Amino acid sequence: MGQRRRLWLVAALVLLLVLGFRATSGPPAPTPDPPGTFSFAALGDAPYYAWEDVQYRLVLRSLDEHELRWVLHVGDLFWHPCTDEMYGRSLDWFDALRHPVIYTPGDNEWADCWEPGSGGFAPRERLTRLRQIFFADPTRSLGRSKLALATQQGREPYPEFAENVRWAHEGIVFATVNLVGSRNGFGSFPGRTAADDDAARRRTEAATEWMRETFGEAQASGATAVVLAFHANPAFEAPVDDPYRVTYEPFLGALEEEVERFGGPVLAVQGDDHVFVVDRPLVRRTTGVRLENFTRLQVPGSPRVGWVRVVVTPGAAASFAFEPHVVPRWKYW
Repeated sequence: MGQRRRLWLVAALVLLLVLGFRATSGPPAPTPDPPGTFSFAALGDAPYYAWEDVQYRLVLRSLDEHELRWVLHVGDLFWHPCTDEMYGRSLDWFDALRHPVIYTPGDNEWADCWEPGSGGFAPRERLTRLRQIFFADPTRSLGRSKLALATQQGREPYPEFAENVRWAHEGIVFATVNLVGSRNGFGSFPGRTAADDDAARRRTEAATEWMRETFGEAQASGATAVVLAFHANPAFEAPVDDPYRVTYEPFLGALEEEVERFGGPVLAVQGDDHVFVVDRPLVRRTTGVRLENFTRLQVPGSPRVGWVRVVVTPGAAASFAFEPHVVPRWKYW
């Protein structure tokens, strides 16, 4: 064997050893929150495929290793099927986490369940079942450590919306509302009836009411910031008469009013489009002025299996910083 060939073989062996070490080594050690801050996790839209199930277990392990006040899941727990067994699997994952878990539904869990690959279910029936399984006690979070929550359940005129919840921490008010992708549940499907249309409108009106109440509580309590979480990308950037965006009214029009009136920082955490984004997409339709106090965080999703660490600086000048944690596509252990 020639000298040059031996050198190439040694170099290849060293490279394989380095790659093997990287593949088997765990993620970097979690960094502590900077003084005067706290953090929470935001994630959604995964796992969709069997191989992502394996990667998702790495996400769950990473969440447990970090010091987080809670884990916020913005929906799409899976792709299909929409069975009770799939609901139970996700609930077991949530309840095994050591942190409180707050979950708001995505379209894959109920609105799209009419699709043959998802089981051909009636969407409204699946939403009812989802509430029974995940929101049996909406006054407490999921996860091993429980967080007390206020809920829209039992409040007229929208007493069925157990999934819309609210809580506060260090002068910041947080809330979830049930807005999903797929045209906010207004998309056509075989057998759709007027009752499905009425239910979609009622759900959006309930979300609007809960959001307005959230800003009202923030104002009354002297909160310095508001955080809203929902699944959908409601097409913030589209014209106000865009057919897709219109399905999220009256929520978007009311959101503009409340963000402008509040004046302090407002963060919207959403999923749906599967790409990590931080931007300021909300424009006041009456003036054409961009509302600079509004920030949107869109979490990564399949095939980018991961989560985002949101570091919050509370106080009079409340602010948010974002740290994505995505599992490399080649990593399964």
